[in-house]
Amino acid sequence: MDNNIRGCYAEYLFGTECLKHNIIISYPLLDSSPYDCIVDTPNGLYKIQVKSSWKSEAKNRHTVSVNWNKSYSLNDVDFFAIYVKLYEGFFIFKNNGKRLCIRLNMKNDNSKFFNNFDFK
Repeated sequence: MDNNIRGCYAEYLFGTECLKHNIIISYPLLDSSPYDCIVDTPNGLYKIQVKSSWKSEAKNRHTVSVNWNKSYSLNDVDFFAIYVKLYEGFFIFKNNGKRLCIRLNMKNDNSKFFNNFDFK
């Protein structure tokens, strides 16, 4: 599976997970949109950027680093949803407008973001 297919897979996997949580999801028609989808939650509409890590195992550790090429403004993206193959789920957290990478681990503070479809 190449990177483009992995990215598309993660986006649609996120969509099906949203549907499981009774969250309506919409996708933009243009692939040049700064966000990958919009979720319609009881708390409001949010623009989501989906990222992924496909490492299925970590040698002697449980931390996964995910990097991207640019920061996303607060006007363009509200939340990141990062699919981590190692944990077979999503870390969902607010965009701070500066982030270019994140280290994810189920044994630290990031675990509160794992499969957190509350969007708060």
